[in-house]
Amino acid sequence: MSVQLTRSLATLLGEVERPGDFHATGTIDMHPPRIQVEGVGALSLPLLATQAEALVAQAEQAPYGRGTETLVDTGVRRTWQIDGARVQISGKAWAKDLETMVAQAKAGLGVNGAVSADLYKLLVYDTGSFFISHRDSEKAPGMFATLVVVLPSEHRGGELLVRHRGREVRLDLRRDEPSEVAFAAFYADCLHEVLPIVSGYRLALIYNLIRTGEDQPLGPPDYDREHQWAVKLLQAWGTPAAGESDEPTLTKLIYPMEHAYTPAEIGFDRLKGADAAAAGLLVGAAREADCDLYLALVSIEESGWAEHTGGGYWGRDNEDDFEVGDVDESRQIVDTWRHPDGSHPDLGPLPFELEELSPPGAFDDIEPDELEFQEATGNEGASFDRLYQRAALVVWPRTHRAAVLSQGGLEVSVPFLGELVRQWREAGADLQAQLREEAHLLAERIRIDWPDASWIRRKASADGATAAYLNHLTALGDLAEIDAFAGGPIAAGAYGQNENQALVEALASLAPERAHRLIDAIIAGNAKTNPAACADLLARAANQVIETGTGTAETLRPAAEALVRALPGPRTTRSPIDSYRYLDETTGTEPTGAMVANLLSGLEHIDPDLARRAFEHLLQYPDRYDIDRILLLAALTLHAGETSRELPSVQALRGLALAHLRRRIAQPLEPPSDWRRPNQVTCTCANCQELSRFLADPTRPEWAFRAAQRHRDHVAASVRTDRCDLDLVTERRGSPHTLRCTKNQASYLRRVAQREGDLAHLAQLGEADRS
Repeated sequence: MSVQLTRSLATLLGEVERPGDFHATGTIDMHPPRIQVEGVGALSLPLLATQAEALVAQAEQAPYGRGTETLVDTGVRRTWQIDGARVQISGKAWAKDLETMVAQAKAGLGVNGAVSADLYKLLVYDTGSFFISHRDSEKAPGMFATLVVVLPSEHRGGELLVRHRGREVRLDLRRDEPSEVAFAAFYADCLHEVLPIVSGYRLALIYNLIRTGEDQPLGPPDYDREHQWAVKLLQAWGTPAAGESDEPTLTKLIYPMEHAYTPAEIGFDRLKGADAAAAGLLVGAAREADCDLYLALVSIEESGWAEHTGGGYWGRDNEDDFEVGDVDESRQIVDTWRHPDGSHPDLGPLPFELEELSPPGAFDDIEPDELEFQEATGNEGASFDRLYQRAALVVWPRTHRAAVLSQGGLEVSVPFLGELVRQWREAGADLQAQLREEAHLLAERIRIDWPDASWIRRKASADGATAAYLNHLTALGDLAEIDAFAGGPIAAGAYGQNENQALVEALASLAPERAHRLIDAIIAGNAKTNPAACADLLARAANQVIETGTGTAETLRPAAEALVRALPGPRTTRSPIDSYRYLDETTGTEPTGAMVANLLSGLEHIDPDLARRAFEHLLQYPDRYDIDRILLLAALTLHAGETSRELPSVQALRGLALAHLRRRIAQPLEPPSDWRRPNQVTCTCANCQELSRFLADPTRPEWAFRAAQRHRDHVAASVRTDRCDLDLVTERRGSPHTLRCTKNQASYLRRVAQREGDLAHLAQLGEADRS
């Protein structure tokens, strides 16, 4: 079915009559215009050799574009140019003649709507002049094509070659009749070149053809048979046959456009020729077959190793000196989405498979849009990066929508679900509406495809995707999906504290007993890896029972017991730089003051005995539940709450904190009386032993340590790690340099700041300093 569909649709669209071609050409009987060139004067037509020489004298060598650069290279382009601003063309019939040429060009190119022609350059080709194959860049907003008008002049050669998609035309725009003028127009993405001038001078006016106004998309004639056949194909695709799985083997179909379009040009109203015809047919067919249709940019990015073939010299290698090897990495995406109504939906990048191209092998023979080589450096060999890009029509049945969007990950599917929910609510929030069913199917698919990788799950929580998904389910009133998501991915670890508010609101839609059983499952599945989030969830759930009066806190007891059983115990890893603490904090397993506050307040509402057991656990492991970093902060938080400060465990925690603060405040606090400083150097090497002796010496304020850099760096590291009361300065006179260590009062100043903080905390806990 998949291969047959991709071939059949491509064949059908390819047979639609083209409203135009990639080029157009013609001849008109010209009324002689008056052409005035700054620095030369009025021109005579046919062009005289002396005037041609005068034009060359006033002109500049024409450059060409390569990427973002503008270069002059007579090996690529040899011709002379005069900017259009220096050329004035008048005569009562010239405007009409130009209008005629533009009209014929529009008809030949298959362009509808208003088009203007802006003079860009006057080009003079003398004998031997040429321009090798190239594409024109977009020189003005709305420019889609180039118009070349060759004025009467004696010359031979200079034929214009235009190529597109394997086709080539050779246009001889030279006319022997002086009253005739020939012109040619071609789309800007077409390759074209000017063959060498054999003799004489070729004089040409170059115009940018620009679409103006808000034109409707170009459409094909009325092809009823083709339309009906396209509808039949799309409908059959979206409806599984008897015995077939509901899971589509081909989720979407990609039909590449013939012409090249930049990201700024992507739009149904900007399509050219056959592309416009195919789009016009497919827009109507997709609508009738209940399919989603977009215009988008298809990209294939590849990188791999390259082989240097020689030919260049140091610093001057070019692309011809390399050969592409095997592809190591490849990325295939569709993005830059456009809807037929002109909107720019934010679908994000979606991956695609080559099997989804219509026809099969559509990209087999295309040339890369960008190819860059990198020379070998160090241990790295030569490499390449290349990019293929093509605009394409992308279509899928709405029954496939959930599967397609899920391919883009949560960044694509969750926002789209939110948009469906918004549209449904604005339409009246009818529970039987088709929009609600579509939203439900997408929500179900998002849950089924929720990522398993822990780092992606953490990112979804941190970025708000999990909370947003829960909020969409709540707004949709999708109780089945709320239940399935909470009891499935969330209970299995796709969970963080960021989604607790959304989770509690979503579970409130369910019966209280069912909601509490789900909370039990969530805490049982996450308490060991994320106790802080589970404590916050338990506190929120307990508060909701109290505030709403729905259900009883007793039904939360299994969840509370699971959390107490999973509370972190003693550390199993020790590190002088607390690397384990950073890891625990980033994964949610490191206890915090907020966690302890949520734990005790939640447990007190559910079972005071569990709160007592939890408090005893905290006291049992002071290395894990540091009094300053965790327990004091929890006491301050709980004491500030009107409803929590009188709870038994909270009072016990407050008493513990007060005793700790009073003991420390009672300790003497005086500045050092001599130069002796705290000595807690842990390293026992010879240099660090000398550092220890210096710190313990009451008479020495300074130590000059002259040594090799590795020894100086080691001593400096010890000073920082062991928080020695020293200022360090490196003196770079002489060799080796000197590390000058000067004693300061850092420890005393820290104690002063600590005393001020202790006094403030004492007051916050409702106690005044009685010392």
